[in-house]
Amino acid sequence: MNLKSLFVGVILASACVCVPPLHAAKSRSPVAIELVPHDAQWEVRYTLPRPAHTLHFVRVDRRGNRVSSWTPVDPSLVIVLEGGEEVVRRADGAAFDHAAFRMAPRYVTLEKDYAPFAPFGDGGLLIHTGRLHACAEGCAGDETFQVSLQPPEGAHAIVHGQVVPSVRFEDDNDGTNLYVGRAFPVTTPDVVAVIDQAFPPDTRARLQSLLPRLMAFYGREFGALTRRPMLYASRDEAHPGDGYGFQGGTLPGQVFMHLYGRHEAFGTPAFAARLDWFFAHEAAHLYQRYPVMANTGDSWIHEGGADALAAVALQALNVVDRDAVQARLQSSLDACASGITTHPLTQAHVEGSFGTFYACGFVMQMAVDAAARRASDGTCGLACVWRDFQKRVAAGEPWSTETFIAAAAERTDQRTARFLAAVANDVPAQPAVLLRDGLAQAGWEGVPQAAGTK
Repeated sequence: MNLKSLFVGVILASACVCVPPLHAAKSRSPVAIELVPHDAQWEVRYTLPRPAHTLHFVRVDRRGNRVSSWTPVDPSLVIVLEGGEEVVRRADGAAFDHAAFRMAPRYVTLEKDYAPFAPFGDGGLLIHTGRLHACAEGCAGDETFQVSLQPPEGAHAIVHGQVVPSVRFEDDNDGTNLYVGRAFPVTTPDVVAVIDQAFPPDTRARLQSLLPRLMAFYGREFGALTRRPMLYASRDEAHPGDGYGFQGGTLPGQVFMHLYGRHEAFGTPAFAARLDWFFAHEAAHLYQRYPVMANTGDSWIHEGGADALAAVALQALNVVDRDAVQARLQSSLDACASGITTHPLTQAHVEGSFGTFYACGFVMQMAVDAAARRASDGTCGLACVWRDFQKRVAAGEPWSTETFIAAAAERTDQRTARFLAAVANDVPAQPAVLLRDGLAQAGWEGVPQAAGTK
């Protein structure tokens, strides 16, 4: 279904729509966070439940971006970097129960985190509330935050799929994205989307066609989400400096992507195809139901799994062909073989090679898909294994390498299970041979060769 063909009529309420909390109330008294426009800047105001000597941010930034880009409204307050953590305190050491800061709504690239602002080319703005979360005297991890926002005159907000004149809701964990501007979302039964009018026309049309189909596919395979998912896609050609690129990800119930700067490649079919993979990967995350407390060493399950599920979805929707998947499998095989030459896959994060989780996980789960299809005469593939895995986790088994391999073994065979265990846990003498043989044994036709082989 094409989103362009749809129109959503929205009537704004008179004062403030108070969105109910997404989670049960936590035990700690919430810090109130108010966002208000101030000329060309935004002001973030904190009201503490009681006087405190320090204010600490939930999302740690060891580079100190807030130190350099947030200006205290009260000059007696300072943000300092202490032990790799940004801390707000009064210069005289006294306690305080209010704090306010002003900052330009610019996109910044952060280390392993989402930017607080993503400007839209049509004048709108996406705000990540999680970047604003802060706690008096330190954070325990179970805090809630009372977030409110007042859009500029003539604009509205979009929160949890609702168009509202102002916002007040209870926030927690990773936070959410709030849209502020004049655009209205368009909707299908499977997704609510806000796509920047400033996107390259071909890319915009492609997303408008693909995204509802992607969400419908995943919904059929894994069941509907509790809340209709949101998509935000923003484009900022006026990004300051000469930088360009794109970043995106997922928050609960949301997929988002920001394209910034200018580059001729952004308007090419190749880049549009790259975005197909990106959104298919990120959308898959929404349906994986990945637990926050999972072991980082098991990240090959959800990261490689999202890539593999994207390949399955895009082929089923006739967006990519087998040659495109084969090319991706080739590059992933090479990257995986290189990444497990000195340490097991489950230790990749310790060695600073997180990308190995993506590469090896993709190879491993494409092998699972092939083996499951062969064992079921084509009636069950990777999605079946994922559903079995999710049932095991829901029944109390850990989200772990062992649990996933057990689920895969039931739909494939013991050879495939041994292959998965060897890639995950061993340091193979010939990793490229292990990966090629594992794909071949699983039934993948046209197994890629490792780099440098014939």
